[in-house]
Amino acid sequence: MRRPLLGHLGLRRRHDGSTHIRPGGALVLCVVVWLVCAATVLESAWLLGIDGWRFAVLPAAVSAAVWALLWAPRVVVHEESIEVRNVFETRLLPMASIERVRLGAMLRFDLVPAEEGDEPTVITAWNAPGVGRDKPRERLARADGRARAGDAAARPGWAERLRRDQLESPSYAAVAAWERWDLRHRSRAPDAEGAAAEPTR
Repeated sequence: MRRPLLGHLGLRRRHDGSTHIRPGGALVLCVVVWLVCAATVLESAWLLGIDGWRFAVLPAAVSAAVWALLWAPRVVVHEESIEVRNVFETRLLPMASIERVRLGAMLRFDLVPAEEGDEPTVITAWNAPGVGRDKPRERLARADGRARAGDAAARPGWAERLRRDQLESPSYAAVAAWERWDLRHRSRAPDAEGAAAEPTR
């Protein structure tokens, strides 16, 4: 499944086997802001010399805020666990503690209830790429003339479009990792209980 350029930027596999997920647009924005801040500090030092440090405080604060809000938060997928790094909290979720992974507007993890009958705890990955709002009219407008003239019944339905968008999202790496673990350790297909067979939002 081909991903847009920003999708490739948001998915990074490390040498230790882990996969880091965050929005590609956030990476671009961080780099642009840091370059502007660095240029501001260098210009102040060039024009004012040592007194230019006073003008470095604000760029440093902005750089730190961008790092805390956009760079540091991410989802790290390991073979036996998924790490959700949010702004104020980091949760390490063993695969065995996850009941279902849902990819919609946000990436969410439903945890296995501590006691039977309890509602599952839901962990939301604040900075993980989700699936955009479905806009079939815009999709149709972008289609070629032959596709627009085709039979309406041949056009993909909502579920098919959502599934395609999920597969294109960098966050699907977390869904796929949990499905593989679930299949390997519980000896059942990912759709045995409808956890991943039907698109969920």
